[in-house]
Amino acid sequence: MKDLLLVILVVTFLAVVAMFLNDFYIKRKFRKFIEKKLQLLEALKQKFDSQQFVTDEEIISLSRQPALRPALYQLLKMYDKLHLFPTDYYTCEKGAESYLVTWLEFPTELGRSPEEIELLTKIDLEDGLCNYYVFKFSSPEPKWAARLRWMIGVVGPYIPESLPYDVPKRIFSRFNAVGTISPREEVAWVHGNIHQR
Repeated sequence: MKDLLLVILVVTFLAVVAMFLNDFYIKRKFRKFIEKKLQLLEALKQKFDSQQFVTDEEIISLSRQPALRPALYQLLKMYDKLHLFPTDYYTCEKGAESYLVTWLEFPTELGRSPEEIELLTKIDLEDGLCNYYVFKFSSPEPKWAARLRWMIGVVGPYIPESLPYDVPKRIFSRFNAVGTISPREEVAWVHGNIHQR
């Protein structure tokens, strides 16, 4: 079952990192990245396997970590326990936040979770048929990120039929500082330049 959980984690994060898997260094970093997340979810998986009681606090504690939410959602779905997923985190906004944090953790991007992340706005495109979530985030490391303080990240598009943890087609940040470009301009750039794979 550990291998099955690893497959679920890889599928969840693969949408975010597929274009970077050609380089050995990146593959190795990615493997460590996945293994770290697997370790964080392993105790919960073992409880499900042995049919032990799982407390609400165990699930809430894991769901507070944005980068774990997509994998936690998939794990609960695999065990037919989605009813345990906290409703406060079952929104497209929280799903978008989770995917952006996961993307930022990747070694070729920020290389870590942001220290802070907040929703700036939601931008509707195509007469409201799709929308993007625009976040601001900050990180003390690396030094170039600390100098910028708050940067912009974009996730979407979400359509009316989207579920919170559907993998978005576009997750991106050019690491522009907040105030150097409007959220609408950044969404327009991402929508027009980051192509679906």
